[in-house]
Amino acid sequence: MSGNLTNERYVRLTTWTSDGRPKHTPVWIVRLASGGSDGSQVRVGFTTGSKSWKVRRILRNPAVELQPSDTDGVLLPGSLPITASAQVVHGPAFRAVRRAIRRKYRLEDLRISLQAIPARLRGRGPLSDCAVVVTLTDWHPTSRQS
Repeated sequence: MSGNLTNERYVRLTTWTSDGRPKHTPVWIVRLASGGSDGSQVRVGFTTGSKSWKVRRILRNPAVELQPSDTDGVLLPGSLPITASAQVVHGPAFRAVRRAIRRKYRLEDLRISLQAIPARLRGRGPLSDCAVVVTLTDWHPTSRQS
């Protein structure tokens, strides 16, 4: 595992239901341009469907946790959760995350895009029509997370 969350291929995203129960799902993650007026905020992002449960939960409560995991969301040994704040974005911000995903996950992204063709031919929309931009609020890039 990398000591830098932004280099991970998969992380487990934790959101919370209205009654406070945690819900976990693995997501791809890409580092985005820094945020904040001084550029000190580390931001990451992933794409998803706007009708997904994770988006609904984030719209209600933007507090999230990210933790390195495998493709099934099983946490990597020794990894630590990172507290963060999430925002659902569309338009140019969505397209920027989408481009970064395509660069980082070339073959996986192509495979998933090809698998989605039959559903799109049946009239279903795209799998991902929005992005979630996550600002890491409890992250220190020099600290070892493994």
